[in-house]
Amino acid sequence: EVVEELIARAPSEVTLCGRDSTWDITLGDARVYLGTGGTALNVLDLDTGEKRPSTLQDVAQAARLVDALDNIHFFVLPLYPNELRKEVVDVNRFFAGISNTSKHVMGGIYTKEGAVEVIRMAEIIAGGPDRLRERPFISMITCVMSPLKMDNLYTELLITVAESGIPLAIPAEPQCGSTSPVTLAANVAQMNAETLSGIALAQIVNPGTPVLYGSVATVSDMRTMSYLSGAVEMGLINAAGAQMAQRYGIPYYATAGMSDSKVPDVQAGYEKAMTAVMVALAGANYIHDAAGLLEFAMTVSYEQYVIDNEIVGMALRAVKGIAVCKETLACDVIARVGPGGHFLAEDHTVRHMRSEFFYPQVADRNNRSTWEKEGSLDARARARDIARQLLSEHEPLAIPEDVYTRVKETIKGLA
Repeated sequence: EVVEELIARAPSEVTLCGRDSTWDITLGDARVYLGTGGTALNVLDLDTGEKRPSTLQDVAQAARLVDALDNIHFFVLPLYPNELRKEVVDVNRFFAGISNTSKHVMGGIYTKEGAVEVIRMAEIIAGGPDRLRERPFISMITCVMSPLKMDNLYTELLITVAESGIPLAIPAEPQCGSTSPVTLAANVAQMNAETLSGIALAQIVNPGTPVLYGSVATVSDMRTMSYLSGAVEMGLINAAGAQMAQRYGIPYYATAGMSDSKVPDVQAGYEKAMTAVMVALAGANYIHDAAGLLEFAMTVSYEQYVIDNEIVGMALRAVKGIAVCKETLACDVIARVGPGGHFLAEDHTVRHMRSEFFYPQVADRNNRSTWEKEGSLDARARARDIARQLLSEHEPLAIPEDVYTRVKETIKGLA
């Protein structure tokens, strides 16, 4: 009864804003949005294709690329800047994200001081504390440790963020067979208890704190005991989590769209698409990790962002479903065209052809001879070309120069 009373204080809808209101998203019910996740320690270099340690520049580049990809709704900070001291990672990661995308920026945090400084920085950019709370363009992640533990650091971070009133995702990550029982049902039950404990604490600290019921749950490979990010069971678990969050009436932060493949290949494609579609169709609200990640979430690929933008677009088309009404059934059009006719020249076709279909940019739908004339490129090569073009041409919404200068002068440790 105590837990139910506490979680009833949590809002049933949470709006996460972008610096550009075009990218505002309101989470709740079965509204579905997909975006990035992390935090990876490596990137596949866009020029060499080789794996290397990620840097702060990669955080900024990833934000700028995601800013240009229309199907990716939000930016969870996906990379760790290996060259920085831990004490300055939080402010630098968030500033690199905020200054290179106008979409909502969410991230994990590493120190209490870092969380406080990130919030202060966001208040300066927003124009004051009240304006940031009215339009929160940042949010934070604090985890509950599986099994059934709230450790000192993350609990302190959770309390700090809840006190500030900044939106907060509270995920748990039980893994079947290692940090949870091996069965999927038991994993969901344990994850539910863990994330509800964090939500309850946030509401004790600050009733009405905007929180997301969170799951990063998956399975362990029982042959090697390694973490798996591309398993179909991860999709099932996170789809079940959507049902749990909907039962409690709390917006849901889910995981889908990852892969254990080391490069953008066939394995990456089918693993990502399988879980992304499954969890999206379950009505998960905020599906993070759905773009860019490879190799057990340890590596980010620029071209994979472009490919995943397409996978996400297809998943969203599946969520949209089939609209059935007099206009879409088009019985009058069928009768008018009649046997042996065609529908190409019909006004009905023109009215609906752009909205009814998803049109890919990476996938090749030409015949073989045209594909060969254009260089016989595979999907990864086409995506790499698109990524390079977007990074060279796209200009994100800039932070006003006077605000940028004030942030640089006020916030310590910015690179």
